[in-house]
Amino acid sequence: MKYFFLSSSHLEDRIWFRDDEDFKAGMNFVPVAALRCNVFVLAFVLMSNHVHFVVMGEESQMKEFYSLFKLLYSKYMRRKYGTSRFLRENALDCREISSLREGLERVIAYVLMNPVVANISLDVAGYPWGSGCCYFSSRRTTGRKVSDLSVRKRSCILHSILPAGENCILGEDGYILPESYVCWKKVEVLYKTPSRMSFFLHNSSKARRLLEEPRAMLPSFKDQCLVLFAKDICLSLFRKSEIIDLEEAELQRLVYELSRRSSSDVGQLARVLGLRPSDVSAILSRV
Repeated sequence: MKYFFLSSSHLEDRIWFRDDEDFKAGMNFVPVAALRCNVFVLAFVLMSNHVHFVVMGEESQMKEFYSLFKLLYSKYMRRKYGTSRFLRENALDCREISSLREGLERVIAYVLMNPVVANISLDVAGYPWGSGCCYFSSRRTTGRKVSDLSVRKRSCILHSILPAGENCILGEDGYILPESYVCWKKVEVLYKTPSRMSFFLHNSSKARRLLEEPRAMLPSFKDQCLVLFAKDICLSLFRKSEIIDLEEAELQRLVYELSRRSSSDVGQLARVLGLRPSDVSAILSRV
């Protein structure tokens, strides 16, 4: 078997996951797609506008795995929001990891450091929407086996009738715990010690970016928080519940208020408001 780094393109003017329920659905589709396509997950992270996976399998299975994951999530989005078309534009970058020692260690560290660099988690283990909590941890996997659920119950919780694997454990928060299916033992053998893994995490390209960019040290709101914040501003200022209902002048005011109150950059404002970054820049330049 071979090792691959799968990375979706970063959406600029929209987001995959708008709230915790969306993230939970995404978390549940990972083991379902992995089992169906016979791939083994070593590490992954779900960010608001992109996803990363480090997986083991044959090359022919990689695009199949990502396509199924995206298909399952697209169906979920269509049922909840009435739209999923934008995921068709979300391309996949699939790269084989040739150096199976240090190269693999660096790629895993790069993936796990995403939420830390985005300033939405203090450490990789504290971010719930990925596999960061799985390695060198004394945390026990407690919950209910997914295989013990009725088909109807499983379909309701997982938003799919496809099986998720005999060892998959459903946690109290309503999603399959990654430590019940991620190949964390293989990752621990790879790094050998927690200190070696910590070294790669804090010397990854993501970690260097955190140190090199002054803005990266500023506090940051999660995209999901800004989505709710934007709706609150719409209601309080314009008595409208949806951004799509705003007139042009009102939208410009919303961009300004959200920027002023959150100190978010152009990229984040564009994602949560569904605007092009160039349009957000143009609005802010006129203020």
